[in-house]
Amino acid sequence: MKLSTLLSITGLFLCAPVFAQQRSAKPIPHLEKRGLVTQLIVDGKPYLILGGELHNSNTSSLEYLRPIMAKVAAMHFNTVLGAVNWDLLEPQEGKFDFTLVDGLIKQSRENKMKLVILWFGSWKNGMSHYAPEWVKKDEVRFPRVKMSNGKSTETLNVFAAENLKADATAFAALMKHIKAVDSKERTVIMIQVENEVGIHGDNRDRSDVANTNFAKQVPAELMAGLQKYQTELQPEFKQAWEKAGSKTSGTWEDVFGKGPFGDEVFMAWHYAKYVNAVTAAGKAEYNIPMYVNAWISPVYPRGGPVAYMHDIWRIGAPKIDIFSPDIYQPDFKGIIPLFHHNWNPLFIPECAADSAGASNAYYAIGAHNAIGYSPFAIEERVADPVNGPIPRAYKILEGFAPVILDAQSKGTITAVTITRANPIQTITMGGYTIELRTRHKKMGYERSVPNSSYGIIINSAPDEFIFSGVNLEATFAPVAPGPQMAGIASLWEGIYENGKWKPGRRLNGDNISQSYAMTEQTNRNQTGTVLRFENPGPGILKVKLYKFD
Repeated sequence: MKLSTLLSITGLFLCAPVFAQQRSAKPIPHLEKRGLVTQLIVDGKPYLILGGELHNSNTSSLEYLRPIMAKVAAMHFNTVLGAVNWDLLEPQEGKFDFTLVDGLIKQSRENKMKLVILWFGSWKNGMSHYAPEWVKKDEVRFPRVKMSNGKSTETLNVFAAENLKADATAFAALMKHIKAVDSKERTVIMIQVENEVGIHGDNRDRSDVANTNFAKQVPAELMAGLQKYQTELQPEFKQAWEKAGSKTSGTWEDVFGKGPFGDEVFMAWHYAKYVNAVTAAGKAEYNIPMYVNAWISPVYPRGGPVAYMHDIWRIGAPKIDIFSPDIYQPDFKGIIPLFHHNWNPLFIPECAADSAGASNAYYAIGAHNAIGYSPFAIEERVADPVNGPIPRAYKILEGFAPVILDAQSKGTITAVTITRANPIQTITMGGYTIELRTRHKKMGYERSVPNSSYGIIINSAPDEFIFSGVNLEATFAPVAPGPQMAGIASLWEGIYENGKWKPGRRLNGDNISQSYAMTEQTNRNQTGTVLRFENPGPGILKVKLYKFD
């Protein structure tokens, strides 16, 4: 089906907004290059998503949802991610019920949170459980994926024009309605299109229509795109393509080889084209940022936007604004660089909500300029809504966000995560070498060594730094040439409220003393003083340094 045909589809949209349609009072949410980074712009200003994703089914009942939304807002989340399910939106073909959509938007507004809507259309976790009953029961019109044993699964077939037409029509109706009811308030700031798409149980679909497409020539559009991005292809993809012979024409097996790699490229291309068409239909109605998310694990649905398929998705789905990772694996620091490209800002829509989750939020925002972070099932997985790691971290970050966003644009921010396995890290910033380690002593008294310490560091002015962190201490030395010693001129603890600094205690004396062994300290170009975060955290410290010989 041609895209022009798809975008001209008009359904019978029974659209009765609960909010009056008014002239837009706020700029439309969008992505924009600000300084050195791409940022999410909401209400005309850079916006940092301190988000949380609701559990899948909890948006299907507004009564059930109401206390959950109040709980989430109390935990300092500024954004909630909630699902809109195709089966509930379009229970009969062409007849749309926006009651749940309107209620979700209304409850987000009442709790002073922005909203990211997750479109559970053709696929959720690679399956088609959220398709309407009228789709599920019509296997002829809406064909399914088949396994190598010839058996059909519940998963909708990516090659079927009727599947795409129905999904795109429903998604366009949703976006048209959101524009009608939300153009004044701009509560909805972003959309996730589908969820963790791909094939389970095989490397590709084995249906007749899939086999027919697999025997065809690789589209010229894909080969031209790979040539265009030849110098910046993902290393794992490039290596596998070169191993297959680096051919630029032929069938899928000719170009990408026989086996799992060629199968996955084939599926990735067709998933990308399908999701791009759905996205285009929605953006034609209301053009706000849209992203897709990738299942990250050793066993994942084949064909989704995992890192080494980014080149395929980038070419096949240009309407998608962000490829996002869902990270539950321990190698968080190793995964996020694979999703942070100069053409792809980092947003993490699913992740942990524990102390590691708080640490990862700091690291993604500070070290990789993430536009946001969002633990999954927050209403269930945050055990302590007041003193839990994520609520405490978000409480600090909500007022600190304007300063962070400004530093991201200027390139004056970084972050560290320190563990028992990696207890000391050194960074160079603003003319100083900063040694960071887990807080372990205070005036000679041993304290417990925590499993993880983390922090964001901002070089706010010459000789001045802002730190926010947990269980962290830092010492400083000037970068040569010049004076060899760095002393603390002043150190304040405090908080930020709406980006404005509110100082608390001026720290000195015992609060900054680390050692009185001056010969040993001066041999290391140290002064025996330290910037230190006490428990509990995180907190914020502003330090001004001076240099001397």
